Amino acid sequence: MNIMGYAYVFLEQFVKYPDDHIILGMSIDRDLQAMSRKELCTFIESNSPSDGSFWDLASTSKIRFGAQLLKDANASSDSPAPILSSETLKSDAQ
Repeated sequence: MNIMGYAYVFLEQFVKYPDDHIILGMSIDRDLQAMSRKELCTFIESNSPSDGSFWDLASTSKIRFGAQLLKDANASSDSPAPILSSETLKSDAQ
């Protein structure tokens, strides 16, 4: 599995990603839009609440981490509509 990860990292440097200024209704800051996958992982690592390597996490763990960040942001948000709700996720999954 690690060999595939290294291969993916190598090949990723040649991939041209879309200009995602809005992802799932969330506006993405320009500095984040300009970052490569590796730069994004490094940014998350350097801004995470604990030491560890985000880059080395399994993909599902990265998604769970992002989901927890959204859940926490929704809980502390003063906005009337949550960024993403678990009810929306449940209805989308059916």
